Amino acid sequence: MDLIALSRLGGRHLVTLHLLLDSQSVTRSAERLCTTPSSVSKTLNQLRALLGDQLLYRQGNQLLLTPFAERLGPSLQRLLRELNGLTSQEGFTPASWQGQLNIALRESGMVWPIGPILGQLMREVPGMMPIIWNKDEQALARLATGKLDFVILPHDQSQPLPSHPGLVWEPLREDRLVCLLRADHPALDKPWDLDAYLSWRHIAIRDTELANPFFEQSLAQLQVRRQIGATLPDFGSAAALLRQSDLILTAIEGWATQADLPGLVRLEPPFDYGAVTHSLVWYGPTGEEPALRWFRQRILQLGRVMVQG
Repeated sequence: MDLIALSRLGGRHLVTLHLLLDSQSVTRSAERLCTTPSSVSKTLNQLRALLGDQLLYRQGNQLLLTPFAERLGPSLQRLLRELNGLTSQEGFTPASWQGQLNIALRESGMVWPIGPILGQLMREVPGMMPIIWNKDEQALARLATGKLDFVILPHDQSQPLPSHPGLVWEPLREDRLVCLLRADHPALDKPWDLDAYLSWRHIAIRDTELANPFFEQSLAQLQVRRQIGATLPDFGSAAALLRQSDLILTAIEGWATQADLPGLVRLEPPFDYGAVTHSLVWYGPTGEEPALRWFRQRILQLGRVMVQG
């Protein structure tokens, strides 16, 4: 351990580097530190000399990360969390805490159930700034790198979960499935059963991190399958397409109840689909940091209150 070199690398350097790697902008980093861009640039030059790497380089009007900076990011994130724990031994105080909470979810999750939960959290923790990301193909992997604090997503309880080391899955609240179709859909003129369901084309919701839903597996066991007419990223965009087509969407009931869906009709799925849940996912090794532990426990508590309500 080179103690002399470490003594030259102070907390101000580490925090500034973290913000630079996160935002890739001197101006935005300065705004978050309540200082000037010239001050951040000076610290960046000191970091380059101390670490022996450019860290960020300019290409056109963008600052891009060097390969060394890319590798450094996750380790730096974990180090800052541990240092924050050392300076917060008295615990987490919601009324005085200041910081960001990075959450990835499907856009429909803001309608239900996350919108009401976040609203309550912002009242209890006035200094919290939620940063919401679209849940995409890499969301779960970003938990381990420290770029995300939580991922929240709906899935079947019987669905095999991705095997990312260190991830913890906790049920947030249970839900149900419903079928949605436009109000003048020809399927409404006939009995609604499995044959009717399968006779029309369907909208699939894309999620490459999860296995096929349990109800898809159940249909496969019956040696039948849905005809997919379109694949979309989220329930909201799927609902817009429903109004313009004869497609059918199988969606989460909680979202369908809370969303504004004029012109659409809800029907019960004509098959067994098991149990559906929304899960809160986090990276175990960082999940015990006082602030994240409090947010995790409070989010799960609010989810249970919503179920009971």
